Amino acid sequence: MKIANGMDFVNDERVVGKWGFVGYIEDPEAKTLDNLLHGNIGYKEIYFLPKGEPYWIFEGWTKGYLTIYLGGDAPIYTYKYVIRCIDCRDHLFIHKEDHTEVFIKEDSKVYSKETLGKHDIIDHPFVEDESVHGKWNSVGYVGNIEDFIPKPEDTEYYLKSMEFKDEGCLVQQYMDEVWNERWTNGLVISLHRTTAAPYIIKEINGEKYMFMEWRMGNYIYGGCKPDYYVFRKEEGALL
Repeated sequence: MKIANGMDFVNDERVVGKWGFVGYIEDPEAKTLDNLLHGNIGYKEIYFLPKGEPYWIFEGWTKGYLTIYLGGDAPIYTYKYVIRCIDCRDHLFIHKEDHTEVFIKEDSKVYSKETLGKHDIIDHPFVEDESVHGKWNSVGYVGNIEDFIPKPEDTEYYLKSMEFKDEGCLVQQYMDEVWNERWTNGLVISLHRTTAAPYIIKEINGEKYMFMEWRMGNYIYGGCKPDYYVFRKEEGALL
């Protein structure tokens, strides 16, 4: 049996289970918790599933190694991991190119891909919101609403636009595909991801912008607070 990068799978019972992020060290060969820093690495937890099974960006594992794929044209990265017992708790050191990420063992449960992740209640009745009807184009992506500063945009975003139609029908245009989803007053409902992302409309410098929580993998699997996509209504779109 092989994992995504072609390596043979070798079991490691000690790594199976859930690991919570502790911090990172600016040393790719760190072996202790000295000089531990705290910050956002894009995920706060990792699950090592039985038999090296992949999920989300984690393409699988074998004893001593974890593979990660960030999408698009990126390669599958292979990172070495080491488990060390510190203060009677197992700590996982994942050695990357220029730093080491450190996690602590939270449990040794046997998880499955089907039961992983955070999912929202999506069975919401349709409630009208006349202000959203029409097509909204992506103009920004921010960590917090107050971080957004309107400016000329030439960035092409992964989620390019959303079109709010009658009776809660929603069309999301991504770079490479179109998703048909649902909406109701205050929520964008993803049938694909089983999430209900809140949206709000704010007026900035006399122009209205929509801010939608981006409830993707970092939120579903990584345990992170969602960032925000920012949209502006296309000229001529329904008001």
